[in-house]
Amino acid sequence: MKYIKVAGVVVFLLLWQLAGQINPGIYSSPTLVVTEIVRLFTEGGLLGLVFGTVATMLLGWAFAAVIGVFTGFLIGRYRLASLVLEPYLVALYSVPLIAVVPLLVIWFGIGQTFLLATIVVATGIMLVFPTAAGTRETVRVYDQVARAYCVSGRHFLFKVLLPGALPFIATGMRISVQRALMAVIVGQFLVGHPGLGTLLSDARVRLDADEVFAVALVALAVGAALTALVGWADRTLSAWRPEVTS
Repeated sequence: MKYIKVAGVVVFLLLWQLAGQINPGIYSSPTLVVTEIVRLFTEGGLLGLVFGTVATMLLGWAFAAVIGVFTGFLIGRYRLASLVLEPYLVALYSVPLIAVVPLLVIWFGIGQTFLLATIVVATGIMLVFPTAAGTRETVRVYDQVARAYCVSGRHFLFKVLLPGALPFIATGMRISVQRALMAVIVGQFLVGHPGLGTLLSDARVRLDADEVFAVALVALAVGAALTALVGWADRTLSAWRPEVTS
């Protein structure tokens, strides 16, 4: 199976190289893209732009995680909060990010605050529903046991609810990290804040397919690395959970 996957990648790269030979201005090619990535690293300050983009993304993602997890706990734990908030959250989840961006520009301007707000709006909602589902499931399974042992209040939150919902929260974090990276790049693309999105915007104006593909591949690599890091953190934090054996 592994060899089939490798062969598929090789065939794709060969076909892409062939298409690039036919029309390099539109399709580019793997060799041209690699050359462009090297040029951006050596001459275009790509490393600094990547670090700036990731730093902004992580800060906004942290805010989104706090807001999303807290809201998820509320609607998962309290029925009244679910009845009041959940319809609006479902509606917000259905709204495309690009439709909210003009309002965010009006409210926050085009600086760093705008980028952070864009990330929070794009990713916070993706953490609400997994957290709520994990909270409801934990309450369903352990609430009666906790009451029997007089575990309530703060102890119930930190000893039962949070550990029980952690796998669901981790799923939301793995899904939302890619969305957070996309949000910050889209925000930079639209308002011109320095980062990977600005490189894409400049390349689009110049109709430079090589640079567009190069930045897209760098963003893909950054997203894959962040997803792997979140997965590793989840496995580390969840090491205490017993493995299910058949």
